[in-house]
Amino acid sequence: MLIAATTASGGNAGAAQKKGGTHRILNTSDFDHIDTALSYFTHSWNLAGATQLRMYYYPYVNGPKSERIEPMAAQGQPKVSKDGKTFTITIKKGFKFSNGENVTAANFKRAFDRAQNAKLQSPASSFLDDLASATSPNATTLVLKLKRVAPDFLARITMPFFSAVLTSTPLDTEIEKGPLHSAGPYYLQEWTKKTSALMVRNPNWNNAKEPFKSLGFQNNIDRVTWAGIGGDLAQHQLQCERNEADACGFPTAQAKELADKYGINKGRFFVDKDLLVWRVDLNNEQPLFKGNPNLRKAVQHALDRRFMTQQHGFLAGRRTDQFLPYGMPGFKEANVYSVKGPNYTRAKQLAQGNTRTGKAVYYAFNRTFGPAVAQSVQFNLKQIGLDVEIKLFDRVVQNTKAATRGEAFDITHEGWHADYPDPSNFINVLLDGRRLQAENNVNTSYFSGDGVKDYAKKLDAAFAATGQKRLDLYAQLDKDIMANGAPTVPYISGNTRRFFSSEVGCVAYNAQVGTILTSICKK
Repeated sequence: MLIAATTASGGNAGAAQKKGGTHRILNTSDFDHIDTALSYFTHSWNLAGATQLRMYYYPYVNGPKSERIEPMAAQGQPKVSKDGKTFTITIKKGFKFSNGENVTAANFKRAFDRAQNAKLQSPASSFLDDLASATSPNATTLVLKLKRVAPDFLARITMPFFSAVLTSTPLDTEIEKGPLHSAGPYYLQEWTKKTSALMVRNPNWNNAKEPFKSLGFQNNIDRVTWAGIGGDLAQHQLQCERNEADACGFPTAQAKELADKYGINKGRFFVDKDLLVWRVDLNNEQPLFKGNPNLRKAVQHALDRRFMTQQHGFLAGRRTDQFLPYGMPGFKEANVYSVKGPNYTRAKQLAQGNTRTGKAVYYAFNRTFGPAVAQSVQFNLKQIGLDVEIKLFDRVVQNTKAATRGEAFDITHEGWHADYPDPSNFINVLLDGRRLQAENNVNTSYFSGDGVKDYAKKLDAAFAATGQKRLDLYAQLDKDIMANGAPTVPYISGNTRRFFSSEVGCVAYNAQVGTILTSICKK
């Protein structure tokens, strides 16, 4: 999923539980969307983790158990046909939407139908190119038929895209206003764009009886508010220091001070290893970089990954030159480019005769480390004959523009957090040009394989493989893409850092949805 340019969430899972109260979150960036067919920012999925009912999920607990897929609305694991291409899922009875409607298999079918609707342009469509059909023959049965075997299919359908939605939800129109009725423990009651949001309890969720009880959700908080959009990170930090807010971002330069003052993972300031990478994408469909792998490689050598990583602050992560993050199954150290600083000599050799107009347009976000990274890229590329024009936007606007095919930019700054722990969620999702559409693209380098021999065949072979062979093929692809295609410049494999007020407790972390809002409590 896409990473917002903000810092929020974290806490102490061991704190005493207390029911009730309001958890107050300050974010500098708004939700990209509230419609689950379209929302794809980290904090949008954080909301979805508390509001949406999915068939399967990664459990809301700390530790290894959170890495194993378990049923949520489904009754046990799916029944898979002998050829591996038909999944039959039984839906539990008893779940209800916040407006009182019963949840049936048809509500999940509606989610798949919306995801595949061409007019809606859902990013979820890129995960369903192998789905032949979704049917609900009765109220408790959903049948998903695939065109081919997909080893990661169960992991894919844990994503909030495939949550239960009302059958009255339009197939081809975005839901943009609250209340957004949902079947999870909470629902979004209000959303004022670029201002605030309010999440409250689903009145039809009852932890005292089945099918709710066995899930073990705490649902401690009565409501969660989001505010601070467009605000100042230093002010947000101060508000958490004063207990005027509960989960706050902070200036990247303050991370060391927070760690020194509160310690790490001791109740206020938290650092978690994560499957995320920040990168600078090179637009392969615009004239500057199209069919120009040598210039793309020149950029790889010219950029200063050490300086760029420093702009993220203390304990933000480690430098990288690879597309897969450290810790991802299939990652293997390749050492394709220097992470210690620019290699202008090699960069100039590759750029010679390939700079074309010599001008590039860079889309940057206007907060946190966005401007500093952009200025670093601008300076580095000037040394090899490229004049970079920086255009600054709010993070949501920047991503929306870059995600629109045909937008006139050459470089954009993006971050990606794994939707689930499989290398295909980076390589196939972000770098398969066959999945490109008019809007809502996550392949913002618009890469289709230029420079990589037999690219499509290699993508398909890795995706179809299982076990160690699958991981080995993805490790080879990671190196091949970076060494020969060079469509993007990864520079930091990141951690997730969080800062909380002293009133926050009962917090666990889930790699897919972030801070678990169904667990959090007030001390």
